[in-house]
Amino acid sequence: MNLFDMPLEELKAYKPALTKENDFNEFWEATLKESKAQPINAEVVPRNYPISQVNVYDVYFDGFKNSKIYARYVLPKNADKENKVPAVVFFHGYNWNSYVISDVLKYSIMGYGVLIVDVRGQNVKSPDHNHYDNGGAAGWMTNGILNPYNYYYRYVYMDCVRAVDFIANREEIDEEKIAVHGSSQGGALSIAAGALSDKVKIVLTDVPYLCHFKRSVQLYLDSPYKEIYHYFKIHDSLHKTEEQVYRTLSYFDCMNLGTKIKADVLASVGLEDVTCPPSTVFAAYNHMNTNKEIRVYPEFGHGGFNQQEEEKIAFLKTRFK
Repeated sequence: MNLFDMPLEELKAYKPALTKENDFNEFWEATLKESKAQPINAEVVPRNYPISQVNVYDVYFDGFKNSKIYARYVLPKNADKENKVPAVVFFHGYNWNSYVISDVLKYSIMGYGVLIVDVRGQNVKSPDHNHYDNGGAAGWMTNGILNPYNYYYRYVYMDCVRAVDFIANREEIDEEKIAVHGSSQGGALSIAAGALSDKVKIVLTDVPYLCHFKRSVQLYLDSPYKEIYHYFKIHDSLHKTEEQVYRTLSYFDCMNLGTKIKADVLASVGLEDVTCPPSTVFAAYNHMNTNKEIRVYPEFGHGGFNQQEEEKIAFLKTRFK
C-alpha cells in the first residue's frame, strides 16, 4: 500500500464536523415538495435484445423542473404484477456512463429488475436544459455554484429521486425492495438518493464522489474536483467567493446527506484513491447512523477491485430474500 492520506486506524475514527447550514433540512424538504408536484410523464419503449431471458426497454421521464432523462430498463422475463421483483437503480460515474446491459445481467439472474440512469448533461440522450446563473469551468461542478437553489447537483439529485419514484410505481416491482447502486459520482448519487427517498432500502456506494468537499479540493491530485480548484485559481484567485461556494456545496455534500439515510449501506474504499481520497469517503461513512458496512481495499485506487461485485451480490441476497 502506498499511503498518501491517513492511516487506516485514523480513517476509521475520522469524523470531521458536519457543514450543514441551519436550513439544510428545510432546503431539501422544499426541493422534494417541488419535485413531487411535478408529473414524471414516463415513456417506456420495448427494444430488441439478443438474450431472450430478459425484457429490455428504453425509458424517458421528466427530470426535475426541466430536461428529459433517459434510462434503460432490464427485467427478468417472468416479472409482472403477479410476480413482483426487487429492483436496483444504477447511477454512473462523472461524465462516463460505461454501463452496458450485459453488466447488469447478474442481477437479472438473481431475479431483479434494473434501471440504468443517464445523468443530465453528461450523456447524449439526457440533455440539461436548465439555465444557470453562471457559466461552468470545464465541466458541471461549478454550474450555479454561488446559489444552492440553482446548483447543478440540485437538479441531478432530484432526477435520481424521480428515477426511484418511477421504478417504485411500476406494477412489476416490489416497492419494498429497491436498491441504488453506483461508483464514484454514481456512489454519491446513490447516497443522495438513499438520503432523500424513503423508498430506497439498500445503498450500494463504491468509492463515492462529492464527499467532504473542502478536503477533497485541498487534496485534489487527479479528479473533477480540479474544476473547483481551477474556479478559484482562474476566476477567483483571492477567494472572495469561497464562503459562498462552500455554503452552496454543503447542501450537496454526501457527508451531510449521509446522516439522513435509513437504508442499509454497503460502501467500499480504495486506500490509494487519489480521485476520491479515503478520508473523504470515511467522513461520509462515519457520519451515517444506519446499518452499514464498508469494504477496504488497501492496494487499490479509484475502483478496480472486482471482489466488490461479489460483496454486493451477497449483501443484496441476505436482505432481498
